[in-house]
Amino acid sequence: MSGDRSLLEVVQGLLERTYRMRATVPDIGRFVIGDAGYRSLYRKDEPVVSGPGSPDGARTLVRETEGSVRACIYYPDDMITTLERHPPQLGLREENVDAFATLVEEVDHLLCIAERAREERPVSLFELELHANVSKHLVLTRFLSGARNLLDGPRRAWLRWHLFHKGTPNDPDPDVSARYCGAIRWALRFLDAGARLRPHERIDTLRRFHRASAAEKLELIRGLRL
Repeated sequence: MSGDRSLLEVVQGLLERTYRMRATVPDIGRFVIGDAGYRSLYRKDEPVVSGPGSPDGARTLVRETEGSVRACIYYPDDMITTLERHPPQLGLREENVDAFATLVEEVDHLLCIAERAREERPVSLFELELHANVSKHLVLTRFLSGARNLLDGPRRAWLRWHLFHKGTPNDPDPDVSARYCGAIRWALRFLDAGARLRPHERIDTLRRFHRASAAEKLELIRGLRL
């Protein structure tokens, strides 16, 4: 699956091919920082703390300037160490599933933000979370199933529990918690409906989902038969 490519590049390639994204982030590793890089952007005495919805602290950092958008991904050093010790390419298990899901989520955020910035189209936080939930399930399913691209019932349930049911978003801001819970609920509805489609219909629906605005995504999901 990976060849000589890094895990970041493998994930980026899977997402870009699945959604037919435009290649907007060349050499994605240049847009990733660790603990030292994070602290250099903020106060040197500021601890690296968790961001909302990301228990390990990973986050996508975005700064809008006049006429441009700047963004990078912060991955805590401990998270990267976990993935180096337990490479997802060798199998998903309890030790690496959370870290890998987080890696996919932030890559998905960065790619979507870059594509929308290039097209001069807006994207909301809710839409980013909804899209990333779908992408996490797609990518981790691919890694868990291998070349067969099929999961049996127990492994499918194991993955969904880790991705969507293990922890409830618990942000001090109730609006933020509601946004995360809503994104999970809509993503599960989309994934369940998509599982009933034929393979060619499923990939077409995924690409329409990707290109749609936030409101159009919800309308598309409502129109799918459960």
